[in-house]
Amino acid sequence: SAGKVEAPKVDEKKLQSLKCDESKPVCVIQVRSPASGARAEARLNSARSVGDLREWIVANGMVGAGAGFTIMGGFPPKPLSDDKQTLDQAGLNGAAISIKLA
Repeated sequence: SAGKVEAPKVDEKKLQSLKCDESKPVCVIQVRSPASGARAEARLNSARSVGDLREWIVANGMVGAGAGFTIMGGFPPKPLSDDKQTLDQAGLNGAAISIKLA
């Protein structure tokens, strides 16, 4: 059976664990919510991974835990499928990304 998808909610503890260290290179990413279209700014260290960004999106209450989604970035938008790639390698600093629900 498929995993349970939880209602989106903010997870402060997870957000704290992803907190940006301002003394290291910072990546600022505009994230568009799939539900409301509202934008949020993700501030993560450049060495963080696409997987960390995925965790930030869930922890920020944009999608429910357990929900399948694709991060779309670049122009034209393409799926960011390598969760091990750093935000820097993915060229996401200053980028705007969208979330496509599965």
